[in-house]
Amino acid sequence: MSTRFGVAAVVLALLSTAPARSRSDEPVARPGVVSDWSYYNNMAWSAFARGDLEIAEVRFGKAIEKIRPYPKAHGRLLTRSYHDLSRVLCAQGRFAEAEPLAKWVVEARQADPKTRDDALFDSYYLLAVIERSLRKEAEALPLLVRAIAIEEKNVSLSDPRLALTIKELADLETKLGSYAEADANYRRAIRIHEYAETPTPDLADALEGRAAALDKLGRADEARACEARAKEVRERAAAAAVRPGSR
Repeated sequence: MSTRFGVAAVVLALLSTAPARSRSDEPVARPGVVSDWSYYNNMAWSAFARGDLEIAEVRFGKAIEKIRPYPKAHGRLLTRSYHDLSRVLCAQGRFAEAEPLAKWVVEARQADPKTRDDALFDSYYLLAVIERSLRKEAEALPLLVRAIAIEEKNVSLSDPRLALTIKELADLETKLGSYAEADANYRRAIRIHEYAETPTPDLADALEGRAAALDKLGRADEARACEARAKEVRERAAAAAVRPGSR
């Protein structure tokens, strides 16, 4: 049977009846359960790394099967495997199937006071990607806002990774017609990218995004200036990439 109609469907069915984390009748985790989970988890990532997504899906499903009876003792491992499986489904373009898994992960990690910031960021960001891919921009936007709030606490405010996430938020705001808010976030992303010694295509992308928002705001002269600067940035970035001795 194709995994497309096998593992994902079974996991989604199990998810709808997932036991509460506080249930007192949970069986005692047998010795070796974490080792079994780790084996399938590692095999899944090996398959993912070589692009064998169907095998990765099967193996993440097996990891879930091993750990699922013990949500109280190993809830974080279970949540991690649901997150990982949703990533595999996204890589296959199966966003509608990934959505309920990713939502469950967000809820589980929000409820766990010991969830690390990086894990919560990953959860918010992945679900935002899924919602955006399903053209649910209104649902994606607050998830990106939460992800950015976490990122701001954990990276330098001049980190280009933060600029990329902010630019994604601005893109969503543009799609939703919130052009003033988008302009503000594009400007913020641009300022961060400007800390780099050499202009990058990411700066050009942010400038072009801002130009589109400015056009919607009726500020055509500023929009053309952004486009002209974006063109200059791309030319400089291309020249730097081919400069002798550059890497």
